[in-house]
Amino acid sequence: MNENTNSKIKEQLLRMISSGRMAGAVLFVGGSKESRKEIAMWLMEKVLCKDELSLRKFHHQNHEDFIYLTKPEDKETIVVSQIEELIDRLSLKPYGDTYGVLIEDFHLAREAAQNKLLKTLEEPQTESVIVLLSERLDAVLPTIKSRCLSFVLEEEAIEGRTEEEAAKAFTKAIKAKAAYYKKKEILMDILSDKDNSRERALEFLDILEEELEKELLKGEDTVLLSGAIRQAETSRAYLKQVHSVAYTLKQMCLRV
Repeated sequence: MNENTNSKIKEQLLRMISSGRMAGAVLFVGGSKESRKEIAMWLMEKVLCKDELSLRKFHHQNHEDFIYLTKPEDKETIVVSQIEELIDRLSLKPYGDTYGVLIEDFHLAREAAQNKLLKTLEEPQTESVIVLLSERLDAVLPTIKSRCLSFVLEEEAIEGRTEEEAAKAFTKAIKAKAAYYKKKEILMDILSDKDNSRERALEFLDILEEELEKELLKGEDTVLLSGAIRQAETSRAYLKQVHSVAYTLKQMCLRV
């Protein structure tokens, strides 16, 4: 089943989760690589995070029941041995209620690897939600497609943000305890500006600290906001010591 907007897809999936009728296998096709990853991580969060602890683990990328798979750096494709390891993992009881599996770039999986996954999609050994991301629909075997709830994504343009807009959006994300990938997305315009990223990052951090201090004066989330201010100060110090811009900002996304 295809939906014409990504927001409608999320609405449908939320209804399925709320009613306890979530599909065991979901295929997201098309859009940009970033939009596929964003909606898949959003779904994994909804499936796996039942309380504050599990949400925090997921945001810090150490949730016990989340399994992420993509092609090895030294390979051109997803290989059979990776699928075999996944099947072995899924034969064990999850720590919680269910496994959340994300297989990125599934269009790079050879036919043998896709066929190896087929039985797990047909007859999962444990409770799981397996999400496949593919650039193209024709790269996925018909037998795989027939066992998945499929959505074709629209490519959603991410508009560039000024440093002030990024700081305000990042402050809201901190207060909402947003996932790492959502906070990183706010900074993508700065991170992708290779010629000016350090200057822009320093300006962003200056404005961010001002925004956080404004929120702190309201007397809410004082521990959270105080910690975020300290992290902004630490990140600024690292950047002035010529640390990597990308590494510094990504670490800040993880720690606030």
